[in-house]
Amino acid sequence: MVLALSFGALVTTAVLAVLIISLYTGLANTRELLRETATSEMTSAQQNLTNLLTPMERQVQFISELIYRGEVDINDPASIDQALLTSLSGIDDDVGIAFVYPDMSSRIATRFDKRVKLLPPEAPEGMDSMKDLAMQGTGHWGPLIYSPIIKETVMHFRQPIIRDGVYIGLVISAIPVKEVRNAIQVDGRDQKEGRFILYGRDHVLTYDGFQVHSDKITFDGVAPKLAEIPDPILSSIWDPNRTELSLVAGNSDFTGHFIDLNGEKYQFIYTTLEGFADKPLYIGYKVRFEDATVALKRLAMAGLAGLGILLISVVIAFLIGRRISKSVHKLSVASQKISKLDFNSVGELPPSHLKELNEASEAYNTMLRGLSWFENYVPKSLVRKLMETGEAQSETRTVTVMFTDIRNFTPFAENMSSSEVANLLNRHFELVTACIEAEGGTVDKFIGDAVMAFWGAPEIQEDHAARACRAALAIQKSIQQENIVRRNEGLAPVHMRIGIHSGDLVVGNIGSTGRLNYTVVGDTVNIAQRIEQLGKSVDITPQPEVLTLISSAVINASDVRFHAEQIGAQKVKGRREEVQICRLLPEDAPTSEGTSSAEYQEG
Repeated sequence: MVLALSFGALVTTAVLAVLIISLYTGLANTRELLRETATSEMTSAQQNLTNLLTPMERQVQFISELIYRGEVDINDPASIDQALLTSLSGIDDDVGIAFVYPDMSSRIATRFDKRVKLLPPEAPEGMDSMKDLAMQGTGHWGPLIYSPIIKETVMHFRQPIIRDGVYIGLVISAIPVKEVRNAIQVDGRDQKEGRFILYGRDHVLTYDGFQVHSDKITFDGVAPKLAEIPDPILSSIWDPNRTELSLVAGNSDFTGHFIDLNGEKYQFIYTTLEGFADKPLYIGYKVRFEDATVALKRLAMAGLAGLGILLISVVIAFLIGRRISKSVHKLSVASQKISKLDFNSVGELPPSHLKELNEASEAYNTMLRGLSWFENYVPKSLVRKLMETGEAQSETRTVTVMFTDIRNFTPFAENMSSSEVANLLNRHFELVTACIEAEGGTVDKFIGDAVMAFWGAPEIQEDHAARACRAALAIQKSIQQENIVRRNEGLAPVHMRIGIHSGDLVVGNIGSTGRLNYTVVGDTVNIAQRIEQLGKSVDITPQPEVLTLISSAVINASDVRFHAEQIGAQKVKGRREEVQICRLLPEDAPTSEGTSSAEYQEG
């Protein structure tokens, strides 16, 4: 309820406040917002120009393809004229198309004349040489040309025709600039309200009142320079002191900037269109800064007010939420540690003023106390393995079993107090179980001063025999080091026996419904325990502090070489057949007198 009321009320207040302000400013400024206007107009103008000029390229390519395929004979006037007129049938704009021969004579067809004119040779000043055109090979948009036929500047696309390496002519499609000017007129903004198209950065493509007068085709003066037009605002578009418009600077469709002219600020919005002339075209419009930013100022004020409310709401919500969620976070962290069986690093949770969280803390603390006691009776490693492997079904599996026992423990401990005996056993079991668990073994049970452990279950371990041998060698080393400490303290050293055997066993949960024990059952367990007991009768000179006896089944099940001393076939209690026994030794250990030594591995 606290979370719902607090966060719900805060979020509702913030959202309603921002929504009311946004609706007010949106209704007042929708048609004035700069980004929406600029995006709409630039996209529309760019698309209109593309739709106007792209068909001209296709028109030229169509004629060129017919000529290359031989379907149009450029030396046959009827054939070339029919092709030129046919290519214009699908174009509504005032577009002309011509074929220019190497001598610069040409045949030209226009959309509305519906006839072809034959023009005498005439080359404009600055026209590319025939060789240069032939070297280009592919179609391209050329520079602006003034045409005396229509008395207007035109844009044109040209495609050289080269057959067998010989330049034979040029296909040209041209459109008057007035058609380009009409294409960028967009509803909502009149042509005289600051629209412009720049030819490169320094020339004006469309500008009212400018006229070119010439009686021949020419490149000169067809596009006036910015400095030559009578509009001081447009002439100053690239003022070096201009300020970029940050609101739209990151937009990929258009860009803009401000200029300051005689104390008056103006804003330019423009986009570039490349590929339709020898220079990029800049399409845009200009507007007074005050007209462009009225809506932005109102929007900024509204945004700041909404942001302030939102920040206050977030801070309050954060403080309340942090205080409430602190107990939940502690419970979550503690639960994660519990899931890893890390009971020692988990403390009890403090009480909470919230009823539900307080009940959860009490239940958790009770559970923690129960699990802490549970850990003392069930091996943590076994529980973790069962959690990882899933349900432990009883099954037959090949495993390796180990038994350890302190030699002559009864006389050894008869002069000790009960607490001293407990301390001795606890220390001994810590050393032994640490070595077993380090090799992935499972401690099954403690039987007096003995330990039973196994490898190969519940986790499948292909190298279970080698793991058991390594654990036995680690126990030997650990006990020897511990005995050094005991001797220094004036205490008697501990001597122990270890027996290891590999074989098939039944492994799984064994017991009643209310009391189960994950253990191994079978003859292999008995043999392992009997091998450990053989240490009492085997004659080893000198007597080691830790005597480890392993069966040949262990050696055969291991693919790792170990230093072992042959003891020979031994009779074990409860088994008719004798068992081949070896003594497991460290790599640098000498063998006892009267025995042979060998390194064993599988096979």
